[in-house]
Amino acid sequence: MYKDLIEFLAQDNIAENLSDEKLKEIGSEVVEGYDVDRLDRSDWETKMKKAMDMALQNKKTKTFPWQNCSNIMMPVITEGIIQYNSRMYPALIPSSGLVKSRVIGYDPDGEKNNSAIRVSKYMDYEILEDDGWEEEMDRGFIVQPLLGNMYKKTYRDEHLNKNTSEMLSPNEFVCVNNAKSIEKSFRKTHFFDLIANELKSEQLQGNYLNVELGNPTKLNDEVDKESQRTSRIDDSTPYLILEQHTWFDLDEDGLMEPYIVTVEHKSRQVLRIVAGYNEEDITKEGEEVLNVRQEQYFTKYGFIPNPDGSIMDLGFGQLLGPINEQINNNINQLNDAGTLSNTGGGMIGRGVKIKGGKITRRMGQYTSVPTSGTDLARNVVHFPEVKPSPVLFNLLGMMMTAAQRLSSTLDSQVGENPGQNQKATTTMAVQQEGKRIFSGIYKRNHRALNKELKRYYYLNSIHLPASVYLNVIDGLSEEEKTQIGEEVFNKDFDLASVDIKPAADSKYTSEEEKMRKAQALIEMIPTGQVNPQVATKRALEAQEQPAIEEIMAMPEQAPPFEQIKLDREMSLEWAKLQLDVMSKENDWINNEILINSQAMKNLADAESAEAGIQYQEYSQQLEILREMSKTNIERMKQKQSELQQQSSQA
Repeated sequence: MYKDLIEFLAQDNIAENLSDEKLKEIGSEVVEGYDVDRLDRSDWETKMKKAMDMALQNKKTKTFPWQNCSNIMMPVITEGIIQYNSRMYPALIPSSGLVKSRVIGYDPDGEKNNSAIRVSKYMDYEILEDDGWEEEMDRGFIVQPLLGNMYKKTYRDEHLNKNTSEMLSPNEFVCVNNAKSIEKSFRKTHFFDLIANELKSEQLQGNYLNVELGNPTKLNDEVDKESQRTSRIDDSTPYLILEQHTWFDLDEDGLMEPYIVTVEHKSRQVLRIVAGYNEEDITKEGEEVLNVRQEQYFTKYGFIPNPDGSIMDLGFGQLLGPINEQINNNINQLNDAGTLSNTGGGMIGRGVKIKGGKITRRMGQYTSVPTSGTDLARNVVHFPEVKPSPVLFNLLGMMMTAAQRLSSTLDSQVGENPGQNQKATTTMAVQQEGKRIFSGIYKRNHRALNKELKRYYYLNSIHLPASVYLNVIDGLSEEEKTQIGEEVFNKDFDLASVDIKPAADSKYTSEEEKMRKAQALIEMIPTGQVNPQVATKRALEAQEQPAIEEIMAMPEQAPPFEQIKLDREMSLEWAKLQLDVMSKENDWINNEILINSQAMKNLADAESAEAGIQYQEYSQQLEILREMSKTNIERMKQKQSELQQQSSQA
């Protein structure tokens, strides 16, 4: 029922409210499921143990064809692993940043773009500044090519109050072997060791049930009998803990729900049960639950998919293991043949009357024996001369080349000079072909990293405190953080508005190719057909320059001294002109007033003296003076407008 599932979500340990009988049933089912999954992949584990021995150069004592015979192990698998790690690690995790955000939907005011920028900045800080994430990825790119798989467990660590991503090798993680994907696997089990003191600490903190587990066993892994410890049981002997992400029907409505169950393997005691879903994962109709989606904690980084359809991908351990083993045999046979050829030996007949035992041969020394030369020649028979076989040597070279092609470790691909007579274009073509296998694996890793980053993004949208987020991102003052912090945080981690992906290209490109492409863009800038800023940014990214945004932020250029001087002189000239115009304007206006006053006086005198011709003459003169005054004022205004226009242009 929906109500029960919501109650389970609120509980820190569901096992505290279940009966002992129910816990016993759950514990047995978890352990049996784990044992079945390990048994189903037992053939794979046997092959991987041999591959691990070859990769780590773990030699065993050889007694055939004789004691202390040649026992060389060629590091074919080891070389492939080292070369793979040196290429994949820097290509997938560039120094310029890890996370790239993109806007989803219409963004008229640019707010979504601002959110995307802030999310990228924060997640780069969150992941790359974490002391463990890059180290885990580095270690993972050693495990993955050898065993074919490595896994990342991404979750919210409540003890540290942060998101974390832990690398798991196949020796720490198992799921249903015939599952189509890790997401569709019915069981996913992370198994690990805990010593008694660590387990007691978890119980005291309330994370595990306080139950008796008995003494730990020397053999934690009951599937791989060869791995059992030979030391005595003491306080450092660990318990085998199973954390299984599986399905149970705890609300008894006939529909299973996902849970995370922690069990001690030997005793089958349940230590903890928590919900493996969130409220938004529940699909219901009224109070009836129709479906519950499982929260995915694990991301699989696969090497080469297995053609038989199993979830265990192929690695160098399976691909190169048989070849590496045969290469070792061939080299040891050649060495043993050389030893036989160099040391000699044979049989001595009864006709030679000399003491038995070894006859030591020294340079320039002859050994005297009490017999004739004829008897010695007849009775001493040398073993047939055995020289190292040239056919075997050629076969060894053929197998070495095949192994190098498969592992992309041919001479031209590991930085060695291909020869004086080979053209550069030919070398580049050979290298390009050699990268095809690596490029396919790179794209699979890029997809897996995309899933892991989206898992980080999802966890941030649920658990990340706004105060922590706002203290990391730039561009906001403390006052702004206080005022709009919650609003900015909620908008930024909106799954429908901002999407994220790895900053690395989805297609593998070597550093040389990146530089060539960037240089081609720089050379096109003078044509005016490319954006100079974008081309420059691509070149800086190809060079993996740090703080690209800071480099490209051009400072405001101060005007040259001559321009400042000229602007100042023009300002002073404009001020003088303004004063001159205002002075003339004042004179013209005063003159007009004086003229009009005189004209009015003359008219008044004329009217008082006599009317007639004299009056008309004064009136005409007055009109002329007024027109002149208007003309002067208009001319002054026009001049003032021209001066203002010249000043604005300057």
